[in-house]
Amino acid sequence: MLEKDRPIIIQGAMSMEIEVEKEENINGFKFYIGKFENHPIIISETQIGIINVSMATCIAIQNYNPKLIINQGIAGAHVSYIHRNDIVVGEKSVNINSFITGIKSKNEGTNPFDWQFDNRSFEVQCNTELLEKAKKINNEYNIFYGIIGSGDIFNREVDRIAWIQGKKNTLCEDNETIAVYTICEKFKVPCIGFRAITNNEVTQKESDGSTISRKNLASNANKIITKEHDLSPAIVSQKFTIDFAKELLLT
Repeated sequence: MLEKDRPIIIQGAMSMEIEVEKEENINGFKFYIGKFENHPIIISETQIGIINVSMATCIAIQNYNPKLIINQGIAGAHVSYIHRNDIVVGEKSVNINSFITGIKSKNEGTNPFDWQFDNRSFEVQCNTELLEKAKKINNEYNIFYGIIGSGDIFNREVDRIAWIQGKKNTLCEDNETIAVYTICEKFKVPCIGFRAITNNEVTQKESDGSTISRKNLASNANKIITKEHDLSPAIVSQKFTIDFAKELLLT
């Protein structure tokens, strides 16, 4: 399915096994252009969040005409049976931060459990051919296939996570996948997303990177999630992505 003159774009990576030939900066987004297994490949640093990844994806499609896009990175688990460093392959993605609230007057407070997902919260599928390729990756990894919830939010309330999971059947959540899937569908560019689990608040275990299990986080909680505790899962995600790229290039 690969054409020699059209690159694969891998998003979100910090370090990859590619031979970088040059670096380009387009409107504040970095693209590292090189080769992998003698095939053109571009590493795109999308930055965090729906708006950033939307911009980076559109720039990549319009400037590089990619054959396909692989979006990879880290996520927080929504179910108890998925643990830190497990891999989730996004068969679908869904917006989990698109709501209509209830109607309440001044001093009546708020109740997020009464909120409803609006009509922008719908599932978008990955490319089915790429999904079948992903299923051929060896069993070195603990891999799950399902729905990646996505939105500009870090959920660390266990009851809230359970509420979202019950409504949308999500395996995990991140800040980017739904934007990439939606844009690629519109531009008719095949794409797929992978996520290594960095924390699972549901299990509330330190071994799962749960912030709930640690009592002294205070204002440093975001720093711990996005920096200190992401190193190992980020490497797992990148390694899985490289193995996937090899599978694509060998068949």
